[in-house]
Amino acid sequence: MQQKVHELKLWNKLGFSCYQLSTVTDTLVNAWQMFFYTTFCNISIAFIASVLAASKLISAFLTPLFGSISDHLYETKFGRRFGRRKSMLLIAIPWKVATFPLYWIPDMPIWYYVTLLLLTSFVNPLATVSQGTFAAEMARTPSEKAQLAGMNQVGAAIAGITSSMATVWFFDVFGSDNATTFFLAAVTYDVISLLFLVLFYFSVFERPVDPGFLAKEMAVTKRPSFMESLRVVVHDFKSAVKLRAYRLYLCMYLSEQMFRSLAGTINTYFIVFVLLLNPKVVSVSTAAGFCFGMAFLAFYIWLTDKTNGNVTYRIGGVSSIMILLGFFYLGVAHPSNTEIMLIILVIAMNFGKAGLVNAMQYTFAFIPDIDEVLTGRRREGIYSGVNNFLDVLFTTLEVVLIGFLLEATGFVKNSQTQPDATIDMLLIMYTIVPIVIISFGLFTTFKFHLTQHTHRVIREEVSRLREGGSMADVTPETRKVVEDLTGHPYEKCWGNNDFVTEMAAEPVAQK
Repeated sequence: MQQKVHELKLWNKLGFSCYQLSTVTDTLVNAWQMFFYTTFCNISIAFIASVLAASKLISAFLTPLFGSISDHLYETKFGRRFGRRKSMLLIAIPWKVATFPLYWIPDMPIWYYVTLLLLTSFVNPLATVSQGTFAAEMARTPSEKAQLAGMNQVGAAIAGITSSMATVWFFDVFGSDNATTFFLAAVTYDVISLLFLVLFYFSVFERPVDPGFLAKEMAVTKRPSFMESLRVVVHDFKSAVKLRAYRLYLCMYLSEQMFRSLAGTINTYFIVFVLLLNPKVVSVSTAAGFCFGMAFLAFYIWLTDKTNGNVTYRIGGVSSIMILLGFFYLGVAHPSNTEIMLIILVIAMNFGKAGLVNAMQYTFAFIPDIDEVLTGRRREGIYSGVNNFLDVLFTTLEVVLIGFLLEATGFVKNSQTQPDATIDMLLIMYTIVPIVIISFGLFTTFKFHLTQHTHRVIREEVSRLREGGSMADVTPETRKVVEDLTGHPYEKCWGNNDFVTEMAAEPVAQK
């Protein structure tokens, strides 16, 4: 018999958004980190892009490992006391808060920045993997999943608004050409981030572990060696991507992430060097976009709850493509009212981005449910780890490619102007490339048949089998839905496969 399930209350929903509220630090990183290093630290764009990429790749390769460890952390006293997910937060939060201001100290030796970035890459995955599990851990119904996805975005929007406006204030008071400005902003954002991370920790909860399953795990006296653990991680990774619904989700998710990562990485360069506007416009336009983004998000929360993630993704994707064409026009024509049009387009772009992000956060919360009918297990940690791994891998390779392409076109560090070849490359990467990426994600939505109805079919089937129902009694509709979303014959589902490793408890298959 399972333990009593926690009720998802308003406090939990508000607290869940606090992790995104803590990302006030991320706005500074995404918009200004590469600019800071190339401008105030005299580091070449190709070198710092490579270091940032190496740091992110280390984090990426660690996330599946941490995800697998998290799923089995209840086997330890530490995990049973603080939770499979929260235990990892207890390690990650202090490090995250203690190191962030150190990134923004100018004129240090290059080895200082390299060491700091590489060391941090070993700890950051602990937080990202844990946070990625809680929507699936806490929510039970599509409506709850939609609400948590919405709260996640609300937190991100508020963080973006406040940090962007605060950055404008810091620029006005201390100057945008002063390295100390960035350090003071980093310290301020870091204190705010700590407050929200603590609130997040105390407001989220985990899905109870089946006592019977826990007893079987605890009965294992021989613990795996490092190589055996590594083999399990590789096996878990391979089994995750064998889930058809997850592969389709990844096509949509990576399209959305790579589009937003690309825009965030070169946004400052695009505004300063292509549109020839003051750097302060970056923060003003970002803040304005986030303000309207709150209203857009409210619309998408309602729309997603009434329809499904695919509909929301299509509206957001088509809108983004249309707006990117507007940015292309600004970069080519340079009209007299460029600054006003930029702010309008940034606001409009948040309508598109809000739809894409809402669709993906909502959809991801369903993936462990589909995996459960395939494996008979709850594996939120594995999917959070794999998700972060692929996300970081693709976006990091993207950042590296950006750095080398700009370097190849003659990018000049510590300069207020750039060669024509660099400007043309920035324009193409900011508009044409994202249009192609988004189009691929839109195409995938027509192959992904996850709806509220098919999810209900999956959950009812899982409940029926857990209560001792026979797989032989499956209805034709349920069989069709299960096979479509898992990508495997029905007879190979519910643990009748090798997707769960030998180190886990015995399969729960019931034929």
